[in-house]
Amino acid sequence: MRRTVFFLKDSRIHEWLISGFVKRDFPVQLIGISNPSELFAMSRFRRIIRLHSRYAQLSLKSLLKSRRGDVIICFLDVMGLYVFLLSRILFKRREIIVINIMFNDGSDFLTSIKRKMFRMMLNNNRVHPTVTSSELSAIYKKLFKIPDKHFYLLHDCYGDQEIFTERPEEGDYVFCGGTNGRDWEALIKAADLLPDIRFVVVGPQRNTLGDKIPGNIEYFFNIPYDDFQKIMLKCSILALPLNTEAPAGLIVLFSAGLMHKPLISTNNYTLREYVTSGENGFLIEKGDYLTLAEKIKELNDDSLKRREFGDRLFKKVVELGSPDAFIEKVIEIAKQSQEVKPGIQPQTLK
Repeated sequence: MRRTVFFLKDSRIHEWLISGFVKRDFPVQLIGISNPSELFAMSRFRRIIRLHSRYAQLSLKSLLKSRRGDVIICFLDVMGLYVFLLSRILFKRREIIVINIMFNDGSDFLTSIKRKMFRMMLNNNRVHPTVTSSELSAIYKKLFKIPDKHFYLLHDCYGDQEIFTERPEEGDYVFCGGTNGRDWEALIKAADLLPDIRFVVVGPQRNTLGDKIPGNIEYFFNIPYDDFQKIMLKCSILALPLNTEAPAGLIVLFSAGLMHKPLISTNNYTLREYVTSGENGFLIEKGDYLTLAEKIKELNDDSLKRREFGDRLFKKVVELGSPDAFIEKVIEIAKQSQEVKPGIQPQTLK
């Protein structure tokens, strides 16, 4: 019996994804979620509840549309967990590819519950996980006590982001922006040590940085993606301090690389895959705002180093973040032993 491949994405389906599969004559049904912009203006708790509700809906939809033995590719690990759990509850046998396992371990109760659920999912031989870093496979095997589990190395990709073959003209400020995993406290402390350097920061909510911020920080929140990119394009340095070991900030990292921007970020498993500290950026230890300030000043005072770091990061991002390489690898994983039927049908869950 021929099998169908479903691709679940936690946002809208982009043209690069559709055309990538079509160009390779690989049949897949793409199902995405249309996330309204006001979602990111909600409180963190409300946003999490709303998102997880939509993930569960999408997962259930894929299980009801698919048949025994079909392949369901999940662009988000939490969505993969929902597909797995629901498939067990509903007695639906599916091959599940979970793209980009992200787990930030901790000792709290909720993390311990999440760890048990992830271990149960990953221990199943019908679940095929991927990781974005060559270091993460061994780490997850030890963490989840699954020494024989195979993790595919699948680098994230920059999708349809604009590639600047020539280095854009830079502005006169340090940029930091994004949502999950940002170490806003370290950024504020670093900016406070550098009163003569201008910072432009974009966060998810009005009070993300707190009530008192240094006068050299200009803050924006909940702005459209295109405006976010325009502000980043005009910066001279991109600061991306993180407070997690889990993959975070990759979209911003890709944008920085494609714009030839020098990057300062946190030394973790994922960032080391793209940044070699001292060659195409700087990696600092988590929470080390003193070194963050030191490296910002070093780059601010050295235009040649900014150019060299930015150009080298550009080459690395183009090499590892290619959409073609991403789609080829996804197809390779999905094709392991599956025969699929024709027809690409992109859909969006309203």
